[in-house]
Amino acid sequence: MTTPAIPKGPLNGIRIIDFTWKAVGPWSSRMLTPYGAEVIHIEPPHEPDDHRWDVRPAVGRNFDGQITHNDHHFGNGKDYYSAPYWNQLHNGKLGVSLNARNPKGKELLEELIKQSDAVVENFSARVLENWGLGWERLHELNPKLVYVSTSGFGHEGSLSHYRTYGPIVQAESGLTFTSGLPGREPAGWGYSHMDIAGGWIGGLGLIMALMQARKTGEGTYVDYAVTESAMTLLGPYFLDYHVNGRPTRRPGFPPGNHSEWPGVAPHNTYRCAGIDRQGQDWWVFLACETQEQFEAFANAIGKPELLSDPKFGTMEARKANEAELDEIIATWTAPRRRYEIMDQLQKVGVIAVAVQGPEDRVDYDPQLRHRGVYPLIQNPEVGEFEFEAFVPKMSRTSPDNSLRAPHVREHEEYVFGELLGLSESDRDALRSEGII
Repeated sequence: MTTPAIPKGPLNGIRIIDFTWKAVGPWSSRMLTPYGAEVIHIEPPHEPDDHRWDVRPAVGRNFDGQITHNDHHFGNGKDYYSAPYWNQLHNGKLGVSLNARNPKGKELLEELIKQSDAVVENFSARVLENWGLGWERLHELNPKLVYVSTSGFGHEGSLSHYRTYGPIVQAESGLTFTSGLPGREPAGWGYSHMDIAGGWIGGLGLIMALMQARKTGEGTYVDYAVTESAMTLLGPYFLDYHVNGRPTRRPGFPPGNHSEWPGVAPHNTYRCAGIDRQGQDWWVFLACETQEQFEAFANAIGKPELLSDPKFGTMEARKANEAELDEIIATWTAPRRRYEIMDQLQKVGVIAVAVQGPEDRVDYDPQLRHRGVYPLIQNPEVGEFEFEAFVPKMSRTSPDNSLRAPHVREHEEYVFGELLGLSESDRDALRSEGII
């Protein structure tokens, strides 16, 4: 038997059964793998997780999503590994396939649950109940088990049966309404923000439930609604309504990178000299939140006369004359390089930073390189590649950022053989029946 190498860390000894898919669910358990948790990701035998080919179709699957060759239902297992987002979502997890709807498969799953600390999933409401594995049954199998069920609206209430994903959660919670230009349609939040932020909040729920189970010896059921976590990001709007009686609204015109509340000026992005290799303009962001910062800024750009000008001498005056101030600053930044501006202003205590694109961040940012944000990972099928690290750093136990996502069925010998005691012939028989 080949026992997988689990990182040393504060979560060693924690075993999690992972039925997560898409994005919001996988993040909750993926947060724990760099610190030593053993997370067993279970996929159905008839089809691999769809994020395995999230950027381009894998070999063995055509553009219609049809499997074009077959080896025990999954193809040959190669190239299903190479999708970048699959590596991000399931980094460090172990991979097996199991048909939990088959009575034999369910029996195997129940035995695995007895040996585990948590079950996590983000199916639509009541999927596990339909399998006969609702909270009551899980608790019966393992009284110490933590069960985290992530869904859009939770498992109670009139909307609990609705299906959701990140943009729907953002719209329903009110986040989408807050984004966009005044008098225009809601603009949304660009990338599916709550699939990521929501997953991290779910991970906190998982960690807290595991801590409680360790203290009390009793497992717990976490009914996590991502929509409710999204609403926690609207705190200032709730406060504004309760204190000032003002309904949620978008900032007044001119919009963009100005700060309307609190009123801060300057507070904007400004065009700089140069373009990147894709032909995009270079920009710098800068802001002066205090009078001291603006005094340093005015002297740094060689315009101390701004301090005695009644239009710019105070924050209130600068905010009232923001458009004129922006023109003055833009004239100064236009012939200068963005990093030159950033360094010059930061040295005198002014908030300033180059607006970086993906190429800047990944290939050139010296701070991210120094912090080890993009470690090299080795993979036997796709070779060496850079990966986005799990970034929180602990002085005594740093995360293991050398991990990778699992290949198809990579760890079935360990899970079904070592943990559940099935022989190779037993596994072959189950595989022939489409159970694993």
